[in-house]
Amino acid sequence: MIYSPSRISWNTNVKHYIRNGLYDNLPNTIKAKISKSNKHRWKHETADKYIGCEVANFIKEELELIKRTGESKNAKKAIEAFFKLSDTYHEITSAVKGIKRQMMLQKEKLVNVIEKVKDIVPVESALKVFNISRATYHNYKVLVINKCESSYFLWCVKQYPHQLLKKEILRIKKYMENEDCLYWSKSSVYLLALRNKEISFGLITWYKYSKLLGYSTTRRLHPKKRYGSLMSYRPNEIWCADVTIVKTLDGKKHYTHFLMDHYSKMILGYRIENSSSPKAIRDLLEQAYLKHKNKEPITFVTDGGVENVNTTVHDFLDTINQDIKHLITQKDITFSNSKIEAFNKIIKHQFLLPQNLCNRKQLETALVSDVLIYNTIRPQLSLQGNTPQETFLGKLLALKSYRTHFPEHKILRISENQQNSCKGCR
Repeated sequence: MIYSPSRISWNTNVKHYIRNGLYDNLPNTIKAKISKSNKHRWKHETADKYIGCEVANFIKEELELIKRTGESKNAKKAIEAFFKLSDTYHEITSAVKGIKRQMMLQKEKLVNVIEKVKDIVPVESALKVFNISRATYHNYKVLVINKCESSYFLWCVKQYPHQLLKKEILRIKKYMENEDCLYWSKSSVYLLALRNKEISFGLITWYKYSKLLGYSTTRRLHPKKRYGSLMSYRPNEIWCADVTIVKTLDGKKHYTHFLMDHYSKMILGYRIENSSSPKAIRDLLEQAYLKHKNKEPITFVTDGGVENVNTTVHDFLDTINQDIKHLITQKDITFSNSKIEAFNKIIKHQFLLPQNLCNRKQLETALVSDVLIYNTIRPQLSLQGNTPQETFLGKLLALKSYRTHFPEHKILRISENQQNSCKGCR
């Protein structure tokens, strides 16, 4: 007990805490200064001793709740844990784009639940849970509770006097839904309405209300045409060719011609030229034909580039009795040449460009090893784990063949984990 030589005047709230059995809820620094005699006297004195004692009746229920919460360690821990979870949640989601917008979109639910529990959870505490300010909540409340029929969006016209009139918003709808300018940009539609003197507000306001009305951000002339994937079912059924430009550090462009087997994605040959070369495509076809020809005709698929569609390639195809049939994508067939175009990205971005090749000589050296790695070492998920060469030579596409050791290793993994004991489990 700490005694003071001078007289101490105690706050009535301290006496009220003790009178209501909340002595243990007081801070230790205050409890240390209260004498036993004071504690006994305050505990047994009548409530009507002090003027205004009626106030105690209004807060008695709150004090009972505080008393029960203070006596319950579990209740304290639960409340602390709740706010820790809430704080951590907001810390994690603070960087997520669109969280505040979702709050705004769900403002009616938010306002309703806070108003429903405000007698139990103070509004300020509830707002901390949702991480919004009192001013923002007030705006939401005005929009939700004070709905105004004079406004298109039912916003209170007195609280928000700067909002567009209902007739102005209907003019926006009229222009945005006009079939004559259905695929125009929003700015062009806005300017048309402005030139016709039917609106009297800025472009930013037009964008804002267009978004509120649900008009998409982009207004395309026509949906993009989607081309299906060309299908093949065995090696040497379809070949495809394309040219990709590789630029070396000396600033020169190198036109690299590739011929690929469509089914296995194996590169059958390549040539580097200074420009798109019909002769390069012809030579690649001739070499592959002599090496890989079979009894069934082969379909040769390319785009309509000058290196593919020319008399040089056409004359060669005539000499082999139509064993190879040339089809042009998006002309003779509706499909695109996507498989070899995807290979062009792979060979450039996964192999050639990371090497920072200085000149053509380095490019030629790199392609020798890179094409070999691509064909024989680099497995592909689209080939079920095979390399292109394995698939070209007839190995079945079966990813499960590479997983046969999984069950055995699973048993071994469980066994080793069970034998090892971690310190936390002891």
